[in-house]
Amino acid sequence: MKRVGVILAVLAVIGLCIFSCFIGPFGSKLVVQPHIQMAAEAFPVGPVRVPNSLLGMLIADAILIIGAAVGTRHIRAGRPEAMVPKGLQNLVEALYEIFANVLHDVLGEKAEKALPLLMTFFLFILIANWIELFPGFDTIGIIEEVPEGVHGFAVKQLGPIWMLTNEEGHYTLVPFLRAANTDLNIPLALALISVFMVQVYGVQTLGFGAYSSRFLNIKALVSGGMMGMMDFLVGLLEALSEVTKIISFAFRLFGNIFAGMVLLLVISSLVPFVVPVVFYFLELFVGAVQALVFMMLSAAFIAVATTGHDEHH
Repeated sequence: MKRVGVILAVLAVIGLCIFSCFIGPFGSKLVVQPHIQMAAEAFPVGPVRVPNSLLGMLIADAILIIGAAVGTRHIRAGRPEAMVPKGLQNLVEALYEIFANVLHDVLGEKAEKALPLLMTFFLFILIANWIELFPGFDTIGIIEEVPEGVHGFAVKQLGPIWMLTNEEGHYTLVPFLRAANTDLNIPLALALISVFMVQVYGVQTLGFGAYSSRFLNIKALVSGGMMGMMDFLVGLLEALSEVTKIISFAFRLFGNIFAGMVLLLVISSLVPFVVPVVFYFLELFVGAVQALVFMMLSAAFIAVATTGHDEHH
């Protein structure tokens, strides 16, 4: 019986793949091709239009805040149950310990101060990336008329639901939800926070004068001769590199997550069954890697910023 069940499952998968090929590339007239645009779509809420990436960000924020609040409720209340963690508290404590150990290897004793920020970066980016894979993102929203001259689709009613068809028409879908990091504004905001906090930690550790001399070394310029001039120019280049970090941070995160969104939409429209599952697992991996890269790069920049010129490792 077990062997028969396996054979039937394999046949079902093969059948779904064949069916996917029929309604995908061979049946393109039946499938609404995805509309992809770089800027976040906006839908009306009263008199204002709200970007759908903002809702994606708020959902990620809510998951993170509620998870932290529930997982630490016994600790904050000082209850005896906190001494033997279980459930969500166990997960929160395990994550904290993992992050503390990893960041201690990069920052040493400075890890304790930067841990809340860096851990928040990782968890927010991870959740914001992964919730893109939930049903409803990029697929459920408001049907609006397209401006004159813009390609649109026809609509049909299926019970209480209105759906786009692949026929020529004057309508398009404005999704309610879109992954936060597929909107460049949000990765850019994260990058600005990261680079700004790097400067804050540098000033707190070294003092304003010592830290600012890394970028504007007037003393070397005045009394250092040719080598002083070189030190001064190197400082200006280092100041420029702080700006380029913002660009690098923002476009690395945005580019990878936006490309993943496009890949999922295209694959799902070409081969709707079975095959997209492989790419869902790929996006789970990419989402985690991008969160880890952002956190570890921020930690590395903090380590550099809080190290004096005369320190050697």
